[in-house]
Amino acid sequence: MAIFSRTKRVTDPLDDDAKARILSSHSYILDQDSPRLCELVHGFLEDGPEESFYDSDPDLSETSSAEHSGEASVEIVRMAVSFSDSDPYRNLLLAHVLRAVEVYSGFRSRNKTVFRDKVASFLRELGHDAAVCVSKWTSSSKLIAGSYHFIDVVHKPSDNDQKAVRYLVDLDFASEFEIARPTREYTRGLQLLPNVFVGNEENLRTIVRESCDAAKRSMKSRGLSLPPWRRSSYLQHKWFGPYKRKVGSSLGVKPLNSDAVSCRSLGFDDGAVNTRLFIRA
Repeated sequence: MAIFSRTKRVTDPLDDDAKARILSSHSYILDQDSPRLCELVHGFLEDGPEESFYDSDPDLSETSSAEHSGEASVEIVRMAVSFSDSDPYRNLLLAHVLRAVEVYSGFRSRNKTVFRDKVASFLRELGHDAAVCVSKWTSSSKLIAGSYHFIDVVHKPSDNDQKAVRYLVDLDFASEFEIARPTREYTRGLQLLPNVFVGNEENLRTIVRESCDAAKRSMKSRGLSLPPWRRSSYLQHKWFGPYKRKVGSSLGVKPLNSDAVSCRSLGFDDGAVNTRLFIRA
């Protein structure tokens, strides 16, 4: 089966001005498990129509309606992944993640597990509450079993009245939405998705919802059925299902030495980073 593939840089979702604003202000020196093939095939052949909160209107036969929905989905995804001045912590975290990806790029193709662990350790050394998350779920009548690995970062604002915000970091994000024989509409939306995703849970839920709707429209127009591993319920469990966090020595975080000094983040509001950023003298 032909699979749609493409090459993207980790900074694709940002224009030149946005990248310059991020990286110029923060110049600090700084195998996931898969369901078995038999489970996927069985789920694809046996599962009925998916019942999910994120399902689109079942009537997708009218071309004009589908085109309108497609344009709306593309615009919603564009807004969800765009650079925004309203979330300075996310911007700082994105800069640090991109830096970590650059530093440990040699591990990316050789060992994804080590690559992910190195990025998480890098973020922790900079003071972020980062961990590798392992989500795992069992099969049900409408869901095949699976597991997934990603990174999360919990940010606690300095204002005690505000709740902690959980940010998700996925180092191979766009590939999770690739489908067979994509339509032009779906390809447009897919090209908006970054290879490296950094965002809060609300942003990610929006992307999953709109992308799954678009995938369903695309495959329906090609006379194909949406495979179970591209359904919204399956993708939701990857990032929002039950999970465990791995932190500390298991990720190879080195203890701080005596020449470590603390500093404040520059160019962001107080509380942009609730813990210390460490720079070795």
